[in-house]
This record gives sequence, C-alpha cells and structure tokens, in this order.
Amino acid sequence: MEANKLRLNQQKRQLLKREWSDTVYNKTPMEVEDNLKLAIENYRTTKQQTWDNVITPLMDSKFPLEDMNILSKYDRGNSHYSSFTEIDSCFYFKPSHTDSSEAQYKWTINDNEMKALYHFDLQEKGHQATLDVEYDETKRDKNPHYHEKSNDIAEYLKSISTSLDRGLWGESRGSSYHNRSSDYSDDISAFSRIVPNSGGCHSRVMMCDEHHWEQLKMYAKAQSSLTNAHRELWQMKYELIKDMNSIIDQAKFLSDVQEYWQDVEDCVSFDTSDISRELSIVSDDTKERLKHSLAVRQTAREQQPKEVEVAVPTQGFAMVN
Repeated sequence: MEANKLRLNQQKRQLLKREWSDTVYNKTPMEVEDNLKLAIENYRTTKQQTWDNVITPLMDSKFPLEDMNILSKYDRGNSHYSSFTEIDSCFYFKPSHTDSSEAQYKWTINDNEMKALYHFDLQEKGHQATLDVEYDETKRDKNPHYHEKSNDIAEYLKSISTSLDRGLWGESRGSSYHNRSSDYSDDISAFSRIVPNSGGCHSRVMMCDEHHWEQLKMYAKAQSSLTNAHRELWQMKYELIKDMNSIIDQAKFLSDVQEYWQDVEDCVSFDTSDISRELSIVSDDTKERLKHSLAVRQTAREQQPKEVEVAVPTQGFAMVN
C-alpha cells in the first residue's frame, strides 16, 4: 500500500501527532528560538553589569565588607535569631530623584527563569522545557503526569546547570542544594553579599541616584524579557502543533495530512510488516541524519540575504523556509 493512500485510525493519528510535536520543537527553526537565545544572552550580560555597576558600589558604601566580616564574627550558630549577619541576594532601592516607591531586585533565579535559561539543553534531552508555561497558559490541572515530568526536569537541571545558577535557583526555592544533597556544592558568592540581619531585605532599603535606578530598571526588563521570550516560543510552537493536530483529527488518509505536512514521509516510515496496525517511526540513525541535514539547511538560510527569506503565514508567527 502506498503511504499516501494509508487510511488513518486513532493509533496512527496519535503517532503522527507525537512525531509532529517533535518535528516542531526540535527540527523546525523559528524566529522565536533566536529571540530566546538573544534574551538569554541579554539577561546574563545585564545581570552581571548591574551587579558590578550598581550593587557592588552601593553595598560597599552602605555595608562595607570589612565591617560585615567583623560583625559576622559574633554570629552564633546557623539560627537566624542568633546571627548578626546574613547572606542575601535580594535588595530594595528607592530613587532619590523621583517620588517613586522602593522596588525589589533579586539575583536569585526562579523556576520560570531557570527553564528558560536551559531551554535548549532540556529540549535536546527530550524534556519539555515549556511544561510549566503550557500548564499555566492552558489552565490545566497539574496531574501526576505533570509532576513526574516536572520532577524529571528538576533533576536534569541540577545535573547540568552551573554551580552559580543551581545555587541561585536553590535560594529562590527556599533552600540550597548543598544543604539538601552532598552531590552538589554551590557557590552563590558572585551574586550575594553579607548584610546586617535586620529583619529581611525590605528593612534595608537603599537610596540610589538616577543612573543607578535606570540600570536597575534595565535588569528588571531583562528578567521579564527572558520569561516573555520563553512564553512566546511556547505560544508559537503550540499554535503550530494545535493546527496540525486539528488536520490530523479530520484527515481520513495520510494524503490529507501530507497536503500541509509535505515532508511527513521524511519523518515517519511506513515500511512495516503490518502497515494496517501501526506507523513505524524512523530509526535513531535516520533521525540523526535528518537533524544534521536540517542544521546544514539552517546554516545556508542564515547566510542568505534576508530579502530572499520566505515567511510562511501561520496565524501570528513567521517560519522561515
């Protein structure tokens, strides 16, 4: 039986949907992926620059390290109530040039930021980096299937993330990994300071001038741009997957799908001994070759002038052919 004459049933449709999702996420280069890479780079650069140009000089002036080290000598044990100092990566600032209220700036990394920063590493190993975004945007209940995937993502992030990122992520979640596991020893000193134990970061509001205030706002914008870029990536990919799933659900024959998924036979093999029962997904070797050829085509596209790129209209996003 010719592949394009194959009649679809529920099992075949599910296998097609699964392969299409993998094709969209891992084999289809899109502008939103480049936008996320830029957002990641901007986040890391702006975070370091703001720490060096704002936090360090203001903290050196307000809470000199020499004084804090002397004060820390009187700390007794690890209890918050028996310590004169604490380590903090959270700071409050109030501008001296306007009547604006004070604002909080954190150098810890929350869950959404962490998954955005390591999106491509997670996807490469078969994890859905946008899992939380999808459940949040679609208002789905977090069932056991979600928790299993989420735990797998967390474990993988702990194994591949840098010591600094892992430590700042642990601090954001309320505990450091080095306190919970002997497998990790994370150093957050690059983005933390010794401060007086005065009742939390809000009790240590510091005044800053206009230049410092604008730099802090740039850092806050870089944080939001990172998570927004990750959310937009999910939105574009999700819409593409949803559109094709609708076509697959309505299709009677593979040829009906092939009208919109023209290289379906490059992604799915139909040469099976029992074609009436299942679709056979291509081998890992074939997938690797397809992945390599896709990378070659992508490189060629990047070297072409922008005016010769063709945007495929797909309801709100552009995909370069």
